Amino acid sequence: MNKHFKLLLCVTLPMFVVLLTSDLVSKFLIDSSLGLGKSTSFLPGFINIVNVHNNGAAWGMFSGAQTFLIVLSFVFIGALIWLMIAEKTKNPLFHIALGFVFAGSLGNLIDRLAFGYVRDFLHFEFWPTFPVFNIADICLTLGVILFIAYFIVAIIKNKRKKKEEQFAKKD
Repeated sequence: MNKHFKLLLCVTLPMFVVLLTSDLVSKFLIDSSLGLGKSTSFLPGFINIVNVHNNGAAWGMFSGAQTFLIVLSFVFIGALIWLMIAEKTKNPLFHIALGFVFAGSLGNLIDRLAFGYVRDFLHFEFWPTFPVFNIADICLTLGVILFIAYFIVAIIKNKRKKKEEQFAKKD
């Protein structure tokens, strides 16, 4: 078994399962224990828990365009699967990012398919204009940041390798 496949099984898959489960269980708990539109303080002065149903994407973009957002989610997940197959890297950062992004994408897609909206519940009390979000949104954000870091490192390594090859040819 090659190292890429081992990382998928040992890093990406367990991480994906834990994160997706955390997202879905937290949404269920909030939805079943806190009435729609109701809120409670979680960390006073920092985070409130508020039960909100989001019919759009971040900051209310594409509100009411569930079909478009569902299709977009499937396209995005398909692109992630292609990237996972095409990028046969042994770098754990890639696999961690993949686990985060898969979990976040699938968590919100499951909500859209099951309910027609995404269940959001985390709200920064100190930043009232910031949108309410959920664990899937956190996973997506962290995953994208990690992917950016992975690709920046890969680009830098590739440039270094090319320079070393150019110097080796000159000798």
